Amino acid sequence: MKKTLFLAISCISGFALAQVGNVGINTSTPRTKLEVAGTYKTGKIITDTNSIPKIGSTEKDRYLLLAHSDADNTIKKIDPTQANAPGIASIVTYSLTNVQGDWVENFNTKINSNDYSLMVLSAYFDRPLFGVNIAIPSYGVKSVNNEWQIYADYSQLSSASNGVWTIVCAVYPKTYVKIFPEHGPFNLNGTTTGSDNAPILP
Repeated sequence: MKKTLFLAISCISGFALAQVGNVGINTSTPRTKLEVAGTYKTGKIITDTNSIPKIGSTEKDRYLLLAHSDADNTIKKIDPTQANAPGIASIVTYSLTNVQGDWVENFNTKINSNDYSLMVLSAYFDRPLFGVNIAIPSYGVKSVNNEWQIYADYSQLSSASNGVWTIVCAVYPKTYVKIFPEHGPFNLNGTTTGSDNAPILP
């Protein structure tokens, strides 16, 4: 009887039961029904995605990126702050110096456009511009030979000296991005307004 009682106490000594009914292993303050503080190893990965609950609004701030190792079946947390670590997206700032006036016809990022999506978030030119017209900067990306190229210019304006473009971009692996086919065409019937009667995200 003493052995049985000792065994029962030993089995539950590593668990913590919160007042709300949450169970923790190696933690005295479990935040969910079951929280394990430590490493995890499994011999089988869940393949039925329908059985995995969706992240709710209360869990979104605690969402972690995890990676599974086929070599030893361990699960590790991804830390995007580490060099060469993966992430959902990357932010990169290109500083293009000694540009001919204010015109960047193309700057090849060498980022593969088949595997990644690239989006210009902002662009800034550091020199005064002259001309008879008023213009806003025109900038963007285009895929040439399966590589993303950046362009930037103030149309019909010029700079008295070669300047610097600072261009901030977001890069997304296409495995993490839902890509819709081309939507349209939409005939505006010679007017300036229109609407999408079948939006891709209703």
